[in-house]
Amino acid sequence: MPEPIPTAIADQASVYLTELEQLLEDRGLLARVLTEVGRLPRLRVINPEATTLVEVLSAAPREGTWFFWWSWAAPIVEVAHPDRAAEHIGRVLAVASPRAA
Repeated sequence: MPEPIPTAIADQASVYLTELEQLLEDRGLLARVLTEVGRLPRLRVINPEATTLVEVLSAAPREGTWFFWWSWAAPIVEVAHPDRAAEHIGRVLAVASPRAA
């Protein structure tokens, strides 16, 4: 069984994700920070116009620098740039426009 996440790391991740949650909601997405004792908090984001477009994100440090992370363990951007993270996430969860014929 994996080691529990230290409380200080979980608390800091929650702070970063809560800030991102608000920015995503301002863009019209549904977002909610999910927490469980001993686990890294996650941010579930849903496009309300297409509820199958869902992503679960995290915030965690890598080599001393905090990043927002996609569910597939790829970094989005450093947590110092939550607006850029919200922009990237919004594009990924956007409903594709029909192509003009």
